[in-house]
This record gives sequence, C-alpha cells and structure tokens, in this order.
Amino acid sequence: MNRKTFGKAALSSLIVATTMVGCTGAAFRPRTSAVQQKGDPAKLAAAAEKALASRNAVKAVESAEAAVQLAPQNAAYRQILGRAYVLAGRFASAETALADAMDLGNADASTVVSLALVQVAQGRPDAARNLLIEHADTVPAGDYGLAMAMAGDPVEGVRILSQAIHDPSATARTRQNLAYAYALGGRWKDARMIVGMDMEPLDANKRISDWAQIAEPSLAPMRVAALMGVIRNEGDPGQPIALALAAPVAAPVQMAEVTPAAAPEPEVQPIAPVQVAEAAPAPQPPAPQQVVQPAPVPVIKASSRPVRVAARDFIIEDHNARPVAAKAFAKSSAKTQVAAAPVARMQQAAFLKPVSNGASNWVVQLGAYDSAAIAKEKYMSMAGRSGTLAAFPVLTSQATVNGKPYHRLAISGFASRADATLACRTIRAQRGQCFVRETAPNATPQRWALATRGRQYASR
Repeated sequence: MNRKTFGKAALSSLIVATTMVGCTGAAFRPRTSAVQQKGDPAKLAAAAEKALASRNAVKAVESAEAAVQLAPQNAAYRQILGRAYVLAGRFASAETALADAMDLGNADASTVVSLALVQVAQGRPDAARNLLIEHADTVPAGDYGLAMAMAGDPVEGVRILSQAIHDPSATARTRQNLAYAYALGGRWKDARMIVGMDMEPLDANKRISDWAQIAEPSLAPMRVAALMGVIRNEGDPGQPIALALAAPVAAPVQMAEVTPAAAPEPEVQPIAPVQVAEAAPAPQPPAPQQVVQPAPVPVIKASSRPVRVAARDFIIEDHNARPVAAKAFAKSSAKTQVAAAPVARMQQAAFLKPVSNGASNWVVQLGAYDSAAIAKEKYMSMAGRSGTLAAFPVLTSQATVNGKPYHRLAISGFASRADATLACRTIRAQRGQCFVRETAPNATPQRWALATRGRQYASR
C-alpha cells in the first residue's frame, strides 16, 4: 500500500492536519536518556515549533526535550514534546508527554484528540473513548466523531458527524470525517457517497480503496499513523527517564517544636536520725549521696497526614536502565540517597493509603460504561488484580454526553489533588486508564465485596 498517498488523503479531512504535522519518518534515531541541557527554554520551544513546521522530526524532538528538561512543569512545552514524538512516530513516548501536559493543565482540543489517537495506536481504545467522553464539551463535534470512530465506536462517530454536517459551519473536512466513520463501520456504500460530494469520481474511488486496505481491526496502529501522516517507530524506547514528570511536592509538614523538659532540681534524700543505744554510741552511717532523678525523654507526636507506602501493585520497572546506574547508586552514601529521593519517586511509584477522615473532593475516574452492571464488572476485574486499588472507596455516578447516559466509575479517599494525580499516574504506568476530576454531586458509594486469594476486600 502507498502509505504516503493514503496519509495525504486522510490528512485533508482531520483536525490533526492542523494540530499535528506529517513527516517522511526518515533519519530518526531514538535516545534512551536526555542530556543535561543549558539555554533558554522559550527559545528551545520556539525552535521545536519551527522544526515541527518544517517536519524535521530529529530537530523537533531534540529541541522539545531540552525545553522540557529546563522547565519540566510547563504544560505547553510538554504538549510540544508530545507533538514532536508523534512526528517521529514514537507513539509510546507521545502518550506519556501528552498525558503529562494534561496533568499540568493543558486540556485543549488538539491535545485531547492527539492523546486519544496515540492511545488507539497503543492498543488502548477504551482509554481513548473514556478520554474523549470526559472532554466532549471541549472537542469540536466533527473531530470528536471521527476520533470516536477511530477508537472503535463508529456508530457513535457516525451519529455525531451526521448531525455536525448540517451545522452552517460544516466544511468538506466534516463530510470527509463522516465518510471515514462510515468506512470504519463497514458502511462502504455510504462512505463512497459522502466522499463523492467533494471529490472527483476517480479520486473518490482511490480514497475508498486506500481506506479499505487498512480497514482490518488489527491494523489500528497503521490507521493512526496514516491518519497523522507519519511512519510508526516500533522500536520507541519511551520517553527518557530524565524527563519524567515528578509528582507535585507537597508542602513540608510543620512538626510541633518539642521543648525539652527542664531537668528537675536535684532531690536530696533527708538523713534519718540515728537512734543511739544507751551503751556505746553507734557509729554514724555515712551521709547518703544526693540522688538526681533523670529528665523525662521528650515525646514527639506523629503527624496525622497519610503515610506514603510503596505499593507492589503499582511498581514501575524500567527495563532500559543501565547496570552502571545501579552500581553508582549502590556506592552512594546515605546522604546522597536521601538527596536522590525525588528521582526515586519518578522511577518507582509511591501510592497512598486512603484517608478515613478529611478526604478531599478529588477522585480518580477509572472508566465510563453503558450500564452499572458493566461498571461493577470492570471494577471487579481491576481490583482483583490489585489489592491496593481495592482498598480505596469506590464511587459511581451518572453522566449524559450527547444524549447518551454513562455510568462513571471512580475511587476516592485522597487527601489532595496531588495525591489523586500520583495515584492516577501509577495506574497509567501499568497500562491502566484513569484521570483526576472532582467528585460528582450525585456520586453514590458502593460496597462491592471482592474475594482475592482467600481475603475479602470491600469498598467502603
């Protein structure tokens, strides 16, 4: 199949034609680690944008990685990095960068659609659909419909796009999106009819033929790559560890200062009077030494904040780490290990125990499903694989998106948004799906008992 021809045809009808940039995929050599950078992150980001415009994948990735390394909390730079990875065909790296950008507050339509598409390419259409549903009010209908069709729900895509083409603002691109949604749903006659509304017969037949060659469900990665006009790099090692988004650092807990108790004044034991016999006077006993009571040991009360504990169910193993790094770490002193704690948190996820009192309104949504029964089934499956996940209270709520009801599944019990974000990031690291939001007013606590290896877990 001529991928370049199909890529050009697809790009004419997609939002990614303006939010992503195509490339030939040539001359790309992935790096497993980022080098310490110097310079102005704003200038580096501008250089990355320029490289994206000229479709220079190598330069775009290099400049964007440097900008992110200098300003890791900048959401715009993370989004540029995600686009650069897409240009290079590095979908696994792009998913990480775009998800980080959203965690930092970048939730515009282009970021949402791009992240959903790379999730589809990574074999996670459920995550893509949930993401789109959550941001349905942000993504334009024409782009939402096609992205849903790409994510495995062509019926919903056709429904949305069929309405969108009647809007006065609808363009040829909206109609082509509808045609592609028809094709993804196997409705080839309808697809051919819509394509023919804007193209000459020979060109329309060519487009339908190109679509048909990659219509097989297992070819989703190829469809996404063609849609974005890139060539997928199957050897993508993932985003360098040095660029990992660290969890927000909580404010240090102010411990009450303990004033050492003053030592009491030495207490002198009184000398008992000596009884003198009538005969010879008894020798006087030596005066007893003064006895000093030891000062009481000061007691420091434990902080009431939740304790971070390592969770085996959410440990991230980095198989790309070099052995020399482990040796260097083993030789470091205890002081160096304490200083390296933030780096360790980026490589091995820490999880939180749910708080019983004073929990925040932030929850981690695990999915949105067509019925309450499906939501319960999905929760049982996820919690059955993780005793840590099962320990958190589970909530369900209903939401209606474009007239269709959904049952949302979430876990709660987090002390802050930072804790919820950390939990979600560790779930994603294990190829799970989630995002952080505030709890819904109609959320209902569930008590779903779960039997796991002889022990009973129950959502409280």
